[in-house]
Amino acid sequence: MPGVHYESAGRSLPIPANGSIARVALLPGAGRRVGGILRKGEFDIVHVHEPFVPLAATAAVRAVPCRVVATFHSAGGGRPVQYNIARACYRGVDRRIDCRIAVSPSAMSLVSRYFPGRYEIVPNGVDLERFTPGLERPREFPPGGPVVLFVGRNEPRKGLDILLEAFGRVSRDVPGCRLMLVGSGLDSPELLRGVDEDVRGRITATGFVSNSDLPAFYAAADLFCAPALGGESFGVILLEAMASGTPVVASDIPGYSDVVSSAGGGIMFETGNAGKLAQGLTELITDERLRGELADAGLAGVKQFSWELLATRLEQLYSP
Repeated sequence: MPGVHYESAGRSLPIPANGSIARVALLPGAGRRVGGILRKGEFDIVHVHEPFVPLAATAAVRAVPCRVVATFHSAGGGRPVQYNIARACYRGVDRRIDCRIAVSPSAMSLVSRYFPGRYEIVPNGVDLERFTPGLERPREFPPGGPVVLFVGRNEPRKGLDILLEAFGRVSRDVPGCRLMLVGSGLDSPELLRGVDEDVRGRITATGFVSNSDLPAFYAAADLFCAPALGGESFGVILLEAMASGTPVVASDIPGYSDVVSSAGGGIMFETGNAGKLAQGLTELITDERLRGELADAGLAGVKQFSWELLATRLEQLYSP
């Protein structure tokens, strides 16, 4: 990418965090390396994401004399390890931040409990040129339909077990429906163990799909389902589906509710309730008119999350 330069902070380590796995540069020397790079750069602005993650992020905040902008992404009802560590070990780092951004009200609610202050809400965005309706149907996509799409990692917090249980109920009521699973770890032979054989035959699991190929999967689906159980501060996958003209059915966790209430384009169900999810999926699968209305609403509502608009907002916050 023209104008972009990358420097490595060193090898990262997989660390359990917020119901998922985060890769963090915790090896000795990582903070020193980041600090040295930034001090040599003579930057006007340093924008750090999750500034209390050791060692690289905290070093970045401390290293520079220029304006520091920080974005906070974490959400949930637990006690994020980085915020607890920050209060104990990185006192003063929060006072070095000139502008605090949260990606959603949910993220702001969490971080402000630990570090009170003024926060600007700047959501994550979506590339409306990349995610768009009408792309060529991927050859991996199952024949027939309608097709429900799931995109995510094979992690408990993503709620895939809830979706599989719900889809078993839907498949009994809606002949011909299909489920498409896309994401890391979703091609494991163990994934569908316990799923009835007749239901299993309607499920296609592709595993990892490249970023360049992913938009076509969104555009080819009739519905997109996001059944996460928590730990999501925002719903980028919901924006990607809406931008592709695909209505969504999402759990009512705060991070997803923020997106659906702002952009439209979907319905919500009670988190963790497979029966309610089955009802929502069945309603949309069998009501083509409603799917069309939600698709139109999503295409209109998602425009407020375009990177073109959000970049302008960030430029304003970069100025003192």
